[in-house]
Amino acid sequence: MQPAATVHGARSRAELVLIQASCTLRAIQLSVGLPVLLFGGLDDFHSVTLVVGSHLSAVVWSAVLFTVMLRRRRVSLPWILVDLALASMWLVAVPQMCVASCAAGWQLWVVPSAMGSIILATIFIRLGPAVVGTLVVVSAYVAGIWGHVARRGMTPDAAGSVAVNVFFMLGFGLLAWVCANLLRKLARQVDLATADAIEARAREATASARYDERTRQYDVLHHTVLSTLSKIARGGLDHRTDEVRALCARESDFLRGLMTGAADDGPGDVVGALAGVVRDKQALGLRVHSQFHALPAAVPPPVVSMLVGAAREALANVAKHADVDEAWLTAVGEGDGVRLVIVDRGKGFQPGSVRLGRGLMRELRHSAIEEGATVDVTSSPGHGTVVEVLWTP
Repeated sequence: MQPAATVHGARSRAELVLIQASCTLRAIQLSVGLPVLLFGGLDDFHSVTLVVGSHLSAVVWSAVLFTVMLRRRRVSLPWILVDLALASMWLVAVPQMCVASCAAGWQLWVVPSAMGSIILATIFIRLGPAVVGTLVVVSAYVAGIWGHVARRGMTPDAAGSVAVNVFFMLGFGLLAWVCANLLRKLARQVDLATADAIEARAREATASARYDERTRQYDVLHHTVLSTLSKIARGGLDHRTDEVRALCARESDFLRGLMTGAADDGPGDVVGALAGVVRDKQALGLRVHSQFHALPAAVPPPVVSMLVGAAREALANVAKHADVDEAWLTAVGEGDGVRLVIVDRGKGFQPGSVRLGRGLMRELRHSAIEEGATVDVTSSPGHGTVVEVLWTP
């Protein structure tokens, strides 16, 4: 199962976009009252103080409402109900302050913000409460403007303006509900597609890890157990000698641990581990001149395993490809790090022409580099090969 932040990322972003869009819409809707305050029109009201105070209270309330919504990135039912109640109150009260008819005038700034309250409700709360809240706001508008217009006579223009405003309130509420649901549906589809992609990548990574582990085990077996068995089968080793029998016993223990999963990550003593590699290769007929100097006392086991693997790969390639029976292995300490050098005087090769895959190049470019080591392979036809691995903590 994926974390909620991953699986529901698109839906969370969709909710935030809806909140931001609603905030922008409310700011635009409240700005309708600015002409009344800045460019005249206050004479059309009985009380300048009440008109200005009601508009400022709507601005303050909207600022508080959307600040809370943006910080929480969600909208709760109580806040929406309060917003609808305040919109209904202003729809009833503001028309009563008009001196002349303001059914169709820009003085009635509360209508756009009331539409914003309806839109907010239809977007963020359940459909049932949103419909009830919408009807309450529309009824408050009709009640407020009807009483104001009735005292001055209902004209066709006034009745038409009221009908148009009611239509817009209901229509914009429905439009907001449809658009919000479409956006959320698309967000859910994106989340599902993202989750499927994450699972696919996880399956691919797992399969790749299994393949790499099988390849690693093959490489280890190829240069240890299988190599020993092949030499014995071809008559290159006498299995009756104590040295070869001891080698077979060590490799039998290693194979048993590999099969049961009991093999450790590698010895902690880099000198002992590399000396073991030298001993095993010499038992297989390759003379290895080894030298160890000033190696650090504590080397992480994974690094020791990396150095042992690199040494085993390099020496196995000497025995298999260099057409010589002698090699030199040197391991020296450099501060807290280790420099490992394997040299042969064989036929060499052209590094750029070697196909990437199993063997020396793969071992060096994967195992060593994964442990933070730097690798340098120097070779040319007829001039031998130098493999240098430098690990620094």
